Amino acid sequence: MRTLSAPHPAWPETVELGFGRIDADPGGALRLVAGLAGRAQGLRLPEPFAFGDSAHRDATMVRLLAAAAAAFVPMDWTLREPLPDTVPARALCHLPPPRGDGETGRRWRETHGVGSCTYRYGPGFVLIHDSRPGGPINRVHVEAGWVGAFRTLAGTDRPPSGGTAADLVDQLAAHQLALRFDDGYAVVLPYHADRRPPPGRVIPPAKPGP
Repeated sequence: MRTLSAPHPAWPETVELGFGRIDADPGGALRLVAGLAGRAQGLRLPEPFAFGDSAHRDATMVRLLAAAAAAFVPMDWTLREPLPDTVPARALCHLPPPRGDGETGRRWRETHGVGSCTYRYGPGFVLIHDSRPGGPINRVHVEAGWVGAFRTLAGTDRPPSGGTAADLVDQLAAHQLALRFDDGYAVVLPYHADRRPPPGRVIPPAKPGP
């Protein structure tokens, strides 16, 4: 006896995520990106994104791009150019670049490098590696007394206004390792390098220091 069933729908190559859903539940959007890791699925944002319209949305967008980079999830998105002066192009060049014909997007794609600004946790420390073009190569060792503050900063876009975490975000921002927005929003720019790249995706080795 044979059982007949309707064919399963094709597994979508790309999952679409609109900004209405992102704005309503930023945490859910980040969890969605993390869930795409290893599924050979990409993420598409159907609307162009403009930095500078909303500090909350800007911070969420940077965290979303960083989550996609950390999980090796391909991103299909467009940028409404140009970037505001408060968002240096170098600060974002390690994150998935936008498509399109604009000058900012073109330069972003030219300078983009997988794994060029990441962090790893060690036993009692955090190691940040930054080889983004246009600035010095940095290997920043976050010592034990600051690890808790770093974890706090890496998990939020609204850092505490005082204490160790506030001091640390100031130091990171001074080296373009964190990005401040209006209304108290700030985002750690390196993403967590906790996975190996899939076949065909190679993280470039660090260049020797001067």
